[in-house]
Amino acid sequence: MSFAFLLLAITIGFVNALQLSCYQSLQRRNLILRSTTQDSNVIEQEYNQIKSAINNQITQSNIPDQFKTILTDFISDYSSSLLSAKKSSNEFKSNIQLFLKLISEAMANPYQFQPFHKALRGPKIDYYNFGNDFLKPLIIDEESKVFGIENCKLIESHLEKGDNVIILSNHQTECDPQVISILLERYGYSSLAEKIIFIAGHKVTSDPVAIPFSMGRNLICIHSKKHIKNPPEDLPRKQAQNMESMKAMNELVTEGGKIFWVAPSGGRDRPDSTGNFVVAPFDYKSLDMFKLLGMQSKRPLHFFPMAMYTNKLVPPPDTVSSTLGEQRSAKRGAVSFHILDETDGLGGLKDKEFCSDLQLKVENSFNDLVKFHKEVSKK
Repeated sequence: MSFAFLLLAITIGFVNALQLSCYQSLQRRNLILRSTTQDSNVIEQEYNQIKSAINNQITQSNIPDQFKTILTDFISDYSSSLLSAKKSSNEFKSNIQLFLKLISEAMANPYQFQPFHKALRGPKIDYYNFGNDFLKPLIIDEESKVFGIENCKLIESHLEKGDNVIILSNHQTECDPQVISILLERYGYSSLAEKIIFIAGHKVTSDPVAIPFSMGRNLICIHSKKHIKNPPEDLPRKQAQNMESMKAMNELVTEGGKIFWVAPSGGRDRPDSTGNFVVAPFDYKSLDMFKLLGMQSKRPLHFFPMAMYTNKLVPPPDTVSSTLGEQRSAKRGAVSFHILDETDGLGGLKDKEFCSDLQLKVENSFNDLVKFHKEVSKK
């Protein structure tokens, strides 16, 4: 056999072996794809079975019809979101079963929030962890971020000295407190997240769908100016409750080392006529309360503006209403917030000027967050 013929035979053998190897590799890949598709189909079937059983349970329950629709729509969204996040059907089932159990309890025996409510952390149920664990799968981690995280160290140093800190933020969804905790934990500030006291309106402490999540947060419970006169006959009672809440807040500020989160707008942001969310106008009178408390307590009070981009998760309805039982969605989305540098709220600026300056800072930062998410979503 000539050398050229031998070389040709070797080459042909090599090509045949390579073709066989590629064919086998392709077969294995197709098997994996079929297996993955089959697994996905099985998981989706399991989700649908669980969802169907839960919907039947809701339909046959004594839950008011209005809330039946709210819950079935929400669970449908939540199911799709967890399936998209590649969470097991067991996690979906476990989360929803606990969610419905807590809502049923809230309807049968509504929890009575005190003016200062401290997060319920056990022994049977840790409501703080429940809220975080339930909402965590809705967040697209790789597209979410905290800006100004270095300010957390400064905030912690203020608290360690016994000073008080006020976070002045826009507000976009009911799950803003959970978003703050989930993202701060990622950056190693879980202890700081657990200390935050949120100024909460009546809806999150009265609506049975929101109550279980609110039970897991530190809250100062108030009636906002937007809803305090509705209905008119409840005004004296609501004003008396707000006075009790102010008294509780004064005691906390006097004690010192506390961090509060408040939305000076008194409510959530809404989309404008183009469908884009805009920061709701801040009310300078809501800032008066903290300035007064700071001066009365004689403890240093530090103001940190914050911009939040969370409207992809459980966005609010387009219109403002004081009635309970609003429609909710549970789609996945990216979130972010920016802790801006400390600003002087007790200095020479007049209240209206301070509020206007604060609004501008938060609006500019929010617009930057919108740009960030647009860029990230393109990648």
